[in-house]
Amino acid sequence: MIGECTLQYAITQVAKLDTIGSKWVYVKGDACKTILTTPQLIQTLLFNTQQTTAVITKDIGSSHFLQEVTYPPATLPNLLSMKVIVSDSIAKILGYTCKGVELKWSDGVIYQIWYTPEIATTVNAFELAFKEVPGLVLSYTIIPVAGTSIQYQATKIDFSPIPLSQFNINRDQYQNID
Repeated sequence: MIGECTLQYAITQVAKLDTIGSKWVYVKGDACKTILTTPQLIQTLLFNTQQTTAVITKDIGSSHFLQEVTYPPATLPNLLSMKVIVSDSIAKILGYTCKGVELKWSDGVIYQIWYTPEIATTVNAFELAFKEVPGLVLSYTIIPVAGTSIQYQATKIDFSPIPLSQFNINRDQYQNID
């Protein structure tokens, strides 16, 4: 069980093989911070599995917004039912052997996931769909019913200590939205 970990993902539009952004995931104990960066916006999600709320910040050009939301506890079932389809496929990502699994949601969205059972982090649900995955997700593709599939591929993993300041938010910089 890993208590501190930083992951970087490249975000690619599958049909065009265009990199459209990046995602950073920071796990420290019970806290998790994700930063999604695209040319249009920077969105941050901060949550702690011991708390009932999470904070989302969005930076769009010169506008900065902050929203507090109820974050569902890990023990709460998903709002959409999910069917797990296990695969015998194996892939190497960042030197780790990964197993494939497919999650099909009741709304038709499919998550194709590659995870390594060699590593588990104290917070595995940096995407709500991952809370049942028995290892660290190093690649996933979201396939919508209509539209373009998006792949998140880990490009870097770091087990160095993360400073607590990484989880601080200067709320004065943001406009609070409900």
